[in-house]
Formats: sequence, C-alpha cells, structure tokens
Amino acid sequence: MTATPTIEVPPRTLDAPPEERPGRPLPARLALGSQNRAVLPWLRLAALVLVAAATQIIYVFIWPLSYFMTQATDYTYEYLVQYPAAWERTQVLLARFEAFWPGQSRSLDFLVDAMMQAFIGAFVLYLVVILLVRGGLPPVLGTVAVVAPPLAYHLTLFFMPGLYTTDMFSYVMYSHIAAVLEVNPYTSAPSWFPEVRIFHWIHPIWQNAPSIYGPAWIDLTLPLSRMVANASEVDKVLAFKALVNVGHGLGVAGLAYIVHRLRPGHTLEAVAMYAWNPLIIFEFGGNGHNDAVMVAMMLFGLALYVSSARWLGIVAMSISVLLKMTSLFLLPLYAMAWAREQRTWVRFFGVGILATLTAPVIFVAFYLPWWQGIDTVSPILTWSQGPMFNNYVPDILAFGLASRDVLAGDGTVDPALALEGWRTSIKTVARLFFVAWIVVELWRVRGGLGIAGAGARIMMVFLLAVNTWVLPWYFSWPLALAMILGWDAITTKVLVGFSLSAPTVMYYHHFWHPYMSDSTYLLYLAPLLIAPIEGSIAAAAKVWRSWRHAPTAGATEVGQEPRVAHAPQ
Repeated sequence: MTATPTIEVPPRTLDAPPEERPGRPLPARLALGSQNRAVLPWLRLAALVLVAAATQIIYVFIWPLSYFMTQATDYTYEYLVQYPAAWERTQVLLARFEAFWPGQSRSLDFLVDAMMQAFIGAFVLYLVVILLVRGGLPPVLGTVAVVAPPLAYHLTLFFMPGLYTTDMFSYVMYSHIAAVLEVNPYTSAPSWFPEVRIFHWIHPIWQNAPSIYGPAWIDLTLPLSRMVANASEVDKVLAFKALVNVGHGLGVAGLAYIVHRLRPGHTLEAVAMYAWNPLIIFEFGGNGHNDAVMVAMMLFGLALYVSSARWLGIVAMSISVLLKMTSLFLLPLYAMAWAREQRTWVRFFGVGILATLTAPVIFVAFYLPWWQGIDTVSPILTWSQGPMFNNYVPDILAFGLASRDVLAGDGTVDPALALEGWRTSIKTVARLFFVAWIVVELWRVRGGLGIAGAGARIMMVFLLAVNTWVLPWYFSWPLALAMILGWDAITTKVLVGFSLSAPTVMYYHHFWHPYMSDSTYLLYLAPLLIAPIEGSIAAAAKVWRSWRHAPTAGATEVGQEPRVAHAPQ
C-alpha cells in the first residue's frame, strides 16, 4: 500500500493575501482599510499644519520676552528706534503680555519661568512633528509643510528686539578690526579701539581678548564687514545675523543631501528633526551664532564624502575647522573611514598620508596672511586649555573633593589651591578618557554613517567631560551629525534630549546663578538615561519575541519543512 503522508501541523493561511480573481472585488473590510490608509497621510498633514501654527505662537511669545530679558539693552533700544515698524509690533505684543499677566513683566522669576515653559512647549510640539513626519505625509504638500514653517520661525526670531547673548557683537567687532581698521584681529583686542561704538556692547570678558575664531571665519566676513562699514551698528549686527541664517539654510540642504544618499526615503524626516528643533531655531535664527556656518561646512565635507569626492571633503572639513575648531574631531574619523575603503595596505596608508598632509596645508594657507608668530594662535590655545569654567559637569566633583580637603585640614588648606588641584587632576583624567573614546571610535568607524555617528558621540563626550566652557548652542555640533543617523539611533535620541535639557538648565543657571544648586545639573544629564532605558526595552522586546515564537511540541519553525507522519501500511 502506498504511504499517504499526513501533515501534523497544517500551514498557516490566515495571513496570506486573498487570491485576486478578475472581476472579483476585494472584501469590504480590506477595501475600507485601504481607503483609511490613503487618508492617513492627509490627516497627518492637517495635524502638522496645526502644530506648526501652535509653534509659531510660541516663537511670537518669545518676542516680548526678548524685550524684557535682552542681554544688550543698547542694541534693543537702537534697533527699535531705527525701525519704527518693529517698535509698533513690539508695543502690540507688550500690551497683550500685560493684559494676560499684569505686572509680571517686572518679575525676573516669572520671565525666566515663562522662557523655560516656552522652550518645553516648543520641544513637545517638535516631538509631535517627528511622529507625524515619520508616519508619512503626502509627497509635495508634505515637503512644503515640513520646510516652510522653520523658515517662518527663523524670520520671526530674526527680527525679535532683544538678544539673549552678545556673541554677535564680537563677530562684528573682530571683522571690523580686520576689514576696516586693517589690523590683525589675532594679535589685537577690541579694547584697543574704544572709539568703535559696538565695542561697548561686547561682554566684558571678551573686550580684552583677541579673536578666538579661525581665519576662515574672518576671511568669510571681510567682504561683509567692508560692505556695512558705514552702516549703523544695528544694521551691522543684522547683516551678520543674516549671514548666519543663510549658512544654516545651506547646512539643512547639505543634511538633506547626505541622508538622501545614505538613507534614501528618510530625507524629510531628517530635515524635520533638525530644522524644527527649538534649540537650532532659537540659537541660529534668534541669537545668530556662527556655529551654524561651521556646521554647514562640516556637513558639506560629509556630503562630498558620500559623493565619492573624498579629497575635496577633507579640504572642506579642514575649512570647517578654521571656522570654529570643534569639527577638528571629524578629520581623523573621515581619514580612517576613507582609508578603510581601500583594498590594499599600500592604498590604505597612501590615503592616510594624503589626508594627514592635506589638513596642515589648508591650515597654513589660511593662517599665513595673519601670521605674526605664536601670538597669532595663542588665544585659541589659551581657551582650549580651559581657563574658565561654565556649565562644566565634572566641576561638581572638583568642588566636592576640594570642600572635603578644606574641612579635613582644619583651616590649613587654601580653598582656592585645593580647588585648582582637583580641577587639574579631574581634567587630566577626563582627557585620558576622551582620548581612549576617540581611539575606540576610530577602530569602529566605517563609511558615511559611521563618521556621523562617531563624530556625534565624540563631540557629546567632549561637551560633557572635557570642555570646561559649555553653552547651549554647542550641542548643535553633535546634533546635526546625529540627524543623519535617524530617530531609531540611540545617539540621536540622547542628543535630541540634550537639545532640551541644555538650554533650559543653562539659561536658568544664567539668570539665577547665585541661587541655583549644582544638583540641577542632574536634569541637564537626564538624557543620558535614554541609552540604558532604550537598551533595556530592546532587550526585553527581544526576549518577548523569542518566547512567543519559540517552537512547541509538534510545531514547525519558519523556513523549516513540516514534519510528516506516514500512515500505517
């Protein structure tokens, strides 16, 4: 008798799509689901428009706050006098502010809290935007809805009457010294030229400091400074602010191109994550920090890498370093990733030598016109050693250890010497840890995504453990690189978290420095918890999936042939 095989576990057919037959319509349930899926992108688009409008309200609210909290009262006064239309708009907003919160404009406590709430509100809406964009939008209108609102936000904050920092005045002054006064900005200080009115707007700690910005920044701004030499001080500031915002726009375009090449289909998501970020909008659009230009050139160098123009990318990355020195950390990563693409050791070392020689040649070419001995680079060397401490997390440990020594010494220990000793020791340990971290990242780096991820992590460690002078907009450096990785990367989530914790904690600290406990820095470091939490959730999910799909007695695993039992003969 012929053996008839009997299948113990029949194959699953519930998940199989229905068989399509000519003239036979799909079941009603499936047709309705298909229609719902077609409508969802448009519903997300409508929600995105509403979120964009709510976000715009928050940035308009920052206008009157900037008037009350400006760090440059002379600039604010002259700006509003020179531009009556801006003053008329400001008066309307001030009247509404007073109507909603009578008398609170004289309360710094209320103003600081309001600013923090504005940051948090904009950040919550920003997270909603990420979710909506990741869900999917209609192709053309979706792109417009993602790109247009950040332009409106930048325009709103560009014309706000106040400034929350005074860096813009230093940019104008250093370039004025070089372009108009024709003096070397690296060997002369703004205080040498008290007749220049904008000098008096610079923060006191920078009035006696030569330029700490690279020669590429000075060279870039020379034509602009000459162009506005006879303009008002306000117009000079606005011109430099416009340059920064144009640079930021080019940076967003570079980011979009990189993601399009490395992660096709995720370009709009990356643009939304970067261009809508409240830290980026506030610090670049409103405060006009030149970090935007450095980030743009850094992204341009990476865009050249993904375009296979590797050597030109090294040149661009070197110029980025000469705008602001922080992108220096990307050069060895770039060179290593490029060298690893080679198929022979000869080509590997050849690329390494080429990259190693290119960067110094670019540095020399840019510094040569300004070179007046070692004093030319002494400002940058001095500040890179950390002579001042601001928002430096390890300083909490230094103060704690110094206090312990002072108490144990019964008056025989000088508190200043104890603090200086511990600061030196902690900085040494932090730098050794940082070097080790760089070595590990160099060992692992591969390709464009590897450069972006490793660069983002190295810059983050630099800001948290090494750099003794940290300000909120510094987190724009690693944030721009993290956007290339996408939302699913833990590095991206952590840095997005810092884009909220850094400005809220640091600006709060700025306004309430004498009264704020160092324990507040725990809120600043809270985004670091995202990494272990995300890892734990992923591990738990993996265990759960393994448990659910574990084969039982008589069950078949996916991809295996079903076991058969033969009928008795």
